Amino acid sequence: MEGKEKPVIRLWCKNKEGANFVVLDKNFEPYFYAFPYSWDADGGEEELEEKKHLIEKICVDDRRGEEIRVKRVELCQKKLLGVERRGLKIFALHPRHVPLLREEVRRAGLTVFEADILFAIRYLIDKQLRPFDGVKVEGEEIELGYANAILASEVSYKKMNGGSLLKLKILAFDSEMATLSGYGMPSPKRDPIVIISAAYHEGGSEVQTKLFVKGEGEGDEDKKIITDFLRFVEQFQPDIIVGYNSDAFDWQYIRERAELHGIRLTVGADGSTVQYEKDRGGALPGVNIIGRLNVDLFKLVKRDLSGVKVKKLENVAEYLGIMKKSERVNLTPRAITDCWVDASPSSFAREQLYEYAKADAVSTLGIAEKMLPLQIELSKMIGYPLDELAKMGRGRQVEAFLTAEAFKKGELVPPKRGAEKTFEGGFVLPPEKGLHEDVISLDFSSMYPTIMISFNVSPDTFVEAESREREQDLYIAPEVGHAFRKSPDGFFKRIMSDLIARRRAIKAEMKRYDKNSAQYRLLDIQQQSIKILTNSFYGYTGWSAAKFYKRECAEATTAWGRHFIKRAVEVAEELGFVVIYGDTDSIFAKLPPDVELEGDRKAGILKKAREVSERISEELPLELEIQDFFKSIFFTGKKKRYAALTDKGEIVVRGLEVRRGDWCELAKEVQTKVIELILKEKDPDAAMKYARSVIQDLKEGKISVDKLTIYKTLTRKISGYETKQAHVIAAERALASSIVYEVGSKVPYVIIKGVGKTSDRAFPVDLIERSEGNEITAEGRTYTIDVAYYVQHQVIPVAHRVLQLFGYDISSFENMRQKTLGHWF
Repeated sequence: MEGKEKPVIRLWCKNKEGANFVVLDKNFEPYFYAFPYSWDADGGEEELEEKKHLIEKICVDDRRGEEIRVKRVELCQKKLLGVERRGLKIFALHPRHVPLLREEVRRAGLTVFEADILFAIRYLIDKQLRPFDGVKVEGEEIELGYANAILASEVSYKKMNGGSLLKLKILAFDSEMATLSGYGMPSPKRDPIVIISAAYHEGGSEVQTKLFVKGEGEGDEDKKIITDFLRFVEQFQPDIIVGYNSDAFDWQYIRERAELHGIRLTVGADGSTVQYEKDRGGALPGVNIIGRLNVDLFKLVKRDLSGVKVKKLENVAEYLGIMKKSERVNLTPRAITDCWVDASPSSFAREQLYEYAKADAVSTLGIAEKMLPLQIELSKMIGYPLDELAKMGRGRQVEAFLTAEAFKKGELVPPKRGAEKTFEGGFVLPPEKGLHEDVISLDFSSMYPTIMISFNVSPDTFVEAESREREQDLYIAPEVGHAFRKSPDGFFKRIMSDLIARRRAIKAEMKRYDKNSAQYRLLDIQQQSIKILTNSFYGYTGWSAAKFYKRECAEATTAWGRHFIKRAVEVAEELGFVVIYGDTDSIFAKLPPDVELEGDRKAGILKKAREVSERISEELPLELEIQDFFKSIFFTGKKKRYAALTDKGEIVVRGLEVRRGDWCELAKEVQTKVIELILKEKDPDAAMKYARSVIQDLKEGKISVDKLTIYKTLTRKISGYETKQAHVIAAERALASSIVYEVGSKVPYVIIKGVGKTSDRAFPVDLIERSEGNEITAEGRTYTIDVAYYVQHQVIPVAHRVLQLFGYDISSFENMRQKTLGHWF
């Protein structure tokens, strides 16, 4: 948006040949709604006219002394949760006037609606435009200093078929800094950027890389790196710029260095500078670039990739099949500094640093190409620009989608009301602790969306207790007793039914194409985006910040869910299964060993499981599907904590320490190996022997410092911690040696011998100069690794968590008691 007096919408577009152009639309007016009665009660026509005249006279001065007036007021008719209402549509001269006018309207005794929808988003909603889709423009071609443009007289949506991410120019970048003042995390106030690496495609499928490197003898001057990078962005003209943790780190660091040199970060497509959002109370900062989509991939990974617990760039790249850690150069922050400071430009160490920088940029580009297609489809569905969508949680995404759908259906978006109280979640049958063989898992497909559709669960179909006598044909939720009208179809049911129908049609279309074809992949991405959105509706109704918040909807949905999962347990047991675990929408069951089956045991179990599935699917409005067959599985006794071996030979781990990031690498290795020996070899004794051998290696100093290092994130400034945890004390110790860890950095530390609490003995790894056996040298002194800590608080806990299920207590790690294989089954 631009213009002081009259708002102007800018649409950044591409023509059919791929050339960029800008559409300027000066014809759209900012507006919001108001009603002269509370949001759930009606009012009279006289009162409405009276309020209209009152609002037309509103005049208020803003902070700059500008006189703010209402442009005009129109009578309108809208639906509020399905009920027709008469109200007012209030137009403003400029979007920045809306907040002041909104408050004045509220003071006049009206309820305000949709005044918090951003002007640009309001435009997209009303015009029904979708990012990455087509637009039809009528108007006059004009020249801007930065682009070809059309001054529009009319703008409308035009569906565009096909489309590919490859048609968009993506630039991935990463920056490396050397801590010239010492070791640890670099500080932009004193430490220069030494490399900015870029990865991109230029006219072909092969990935291109480019390094912008600080010259020798320039001291802390990195001015040329920054200006060369800016010049390259201007030359390349990317549509999307991606980084990894770039909003919180790279862009912030570049900004501070640029300010030191007096450089304007003119990265925008119109020559504008990078726009930095203000700190939002602990949320990751945002960065906006006009005319380009800036996406911090770390935010996507944090939200969407639960399978990667330690979300470092190299871990994510390996998880997504982009680049194996073993096939790339890996350097610690200290090693980066060493490679820069202690090596000549032509040395092997410097070449290693260059390869490391390239690998980071290539990995970032690869992550973008893996993850952005789905995000682009979600952007098209929800109607929000990609860079904004990447920052949004699922609740906000659902709300954005509902807001656009509400406009199409003539519905008002309710104001936020806030949560009233919490509600009970899904049913949990505690897992039967121990090791089990030949276990089947059955899962209700799309349980909560199906329940909401089947029982017309929607904010506008909910019937209050005092109104039930006047209503006919109600669905009554079990346990909680909430009632919902059977007809007409509610707002949520209509939307969700449409989404499911669209997904079903897409999946049918997918069958026409080969699984390796581009058409199949695009359709698969589309159906995944619909699935993600549909499955988020239930959680949205119980989200306290939701505008369509309705606790009763979430409460009733989970109540039906509990009812159905209990019924599934009953049917499984009636057909001879023993249910050993149930949670929300799935059950785990096995047949007693004395049950005789014809032929292969696995085939017999699957046959009886299908009987359970078919009976439940016929009886209930949901489908119970066979999810997995586990050759062996063990439960710790707590929900969502188990490890299993599938019939395909894959190990599945849920909720155990091996999947968390706050343990040292050695602990993760130990638990992984223990789980593997039990599930594959069915040999707890061998698992115990392995754990004891690791303990012995620890005592003998055979374990490297790298495997003993613990990483924990500094979530606030050191001074902001009331209780000093180990990583905070390590960061303080590093600070005393001029090593600074910025907020958001992972502090690496080991525990050394000494007096006091364990946390007091956390020693920052970046201070270590060398290590041998269990001794480390730093600051001219020798320290000893606290082997007892690693044995008692890292290795034994993760191994015992599993081995206690087989009769081993803590003392067993010193005095192993032998048991036969048959003892465990």
